[in-house]
Amino acid sequence: MTDIFDQIREKDRTVLQYISDGDDDIQLITDATTLSNAEVNYCFQKLQDLSLITVEKPDGMVERVINGTLQKFEAPKQAELTDAGKKYLERNSGEELTRYKDLNAQELGCTIRELEKRVDSLENELTGFKKFVRRKLDQPDN
Repeated sequence: MTDIFDQIREKDRTVLQYISDGDDDIQLITDATTLSNAEVNYCFQKLQDLSLITVEKPDGMVERVINGTLQKFEAPKQAELTDAGKKYLERNSGEELTRYKDLNAQELGCTIRELEKRVDSLENELTGFKKFVRRKLDQPDN
């Protein structure tokens, strides 16, 4: 699995975890993450090439509520974890925590401050975006 580990990006791990949690098609993963349809599709292909998932494309149409509206579209590709995919997730599920395990108190403090700055920045950007959307919604159509 070390060979596979080196080939798996954070996006791939995210997609694997969502498949494991039951969001097993491209649209569900795209809707639940910040990944685009193309990124999830690429992850599906890569993970299938690594034999971590199997992918199938169901026939027919599906109806789902997306962003508050009922939409009907072609059924998206669906994935299922293989035994190798399940083993990969089991072995690597704690990886996010272990990257901080070897940091000393000062390094952890610096990391926390940097993460706090990033969160503050994102909150400010979100506030600005919300104001922009409100202004656009309040403006009459020209």
